[in-house]
Parts: sequence; structure tokens; C-alpha cells
Amino acid sequence: MAGVTATIDFQTLRIQWASHSSMYAICTHWTITKDQLIRLKAVANLPPRHDRRFRFKPERQRDPTPREIEQACKEIQARWDEHTRYERAVTKPTQFQLRQIETPEDLRHMEGGE
Repeated sequence: MAGVTATIDFQTLRIQWASHSSMYAICTHWTITKDQLIRLKAVANLPPRHDRRFRFKPERQRDPTPREIEQACKEIQARWDEHTRYERAVTKPTQFQLRQIETPEDLRHMEGGE
């Protein structure tokens, strides 16, 4: 929703603009929309801000090391129950059963143990 631009102090706006505050920060400060700020830019004759070197850049998080990733995985897997562990296994064990078959009399001598 659009705010009231009549209460904006142009001297403060020029300082905010020159300090390369983000458009979001300026709009939030004055409770106006981005479109209103763009129109005020023309009214206040503010210069364009095309130089990206001066824009705010949030501090980046470093990527986790392989050791940190491995430790986090171990902590997560420690909380798994057996069903979850089975469902997430890459190679799942296959269950099989051996059928009993009748050995003919003439081949029983080949069975071990007798």
C-alpha cells in the first residue's frame, strides 16, 4: 500500500541515496513503495546508482568442510530408527528363502554329513 510522500525530508533522502542504502531500506524507513521512491528520485533529481561496487552485499557464509558435513550426517543418522535406516539405505538387503527340495535316493550319497 502506498505511503504519504508529502512528509519525506529531501535532505535526509539525499543522504540515504548517497550512502547507497538499499531501496528496500529507504522505502521501509519512509513507509513508501518502490514505485513512489522511483518517482521521488525524479522529483528530487537524484543521480542514478549504477555502480554495483557500492551496493550493500551481505556477508557470505563459508561452505562447510567435508569433515563438518560428515559430522552433521552422523548426528542426523544417529536419530534414525531401523525403519528410516532401511528406507534411506542406498543398497537394500534382499530377503530370500531357500526352498527345501527332495533329493532322489540315488543322489543322497552326494549330500554332506552322511
